[in-house]
Amino acid sequence: ADAGLPAGWEVRHSNSKNLPYFFNASSKESRWEPPEDTDVEKLKVYMAQNTRKPEGKIRAAHLLVKHKDSRRPSSWKEQNITRSKEEAIDILKGHETRIRSGEVSLGDLAQTESDCSSAKKHGDL
Repeated sequence: ADAGLPAGWEVRHSNSKNLPYFFNASSKESRWEPPEDTDVEKLKVYMAQNTRKPEGKIRAAHLLVKHKDSRRPSSWKEQNITRSKEEAIDILKGHETRIRSGEVSLGDLAQTESDCSSAKKHGDL
């Protein structure tokens, strides 16, 4: 589809800003404003047909249980973690059972049981 941009320019999408921007692959120039000599009417049609419309935000949370062979076997809860990987997996399976049963939410459990500093935010990443 013709975006009305001068030769070498294309529309890209910034994941960090969640906005379209303009990029010239040969000069490696990027900019927020359309380059000179852009056909603004064609660009408007192109943008209306091809830009993504955000449908909300996606959130992620987790509950981390470290073991003695973790990259950094310490946490805000325990200075020196000595449990085995198998013990950590068993603990996680127990947490999963409680969460799936509805007994407790992931966020509430993460707040007290996660070895990650995200615990204070209910495991929210």
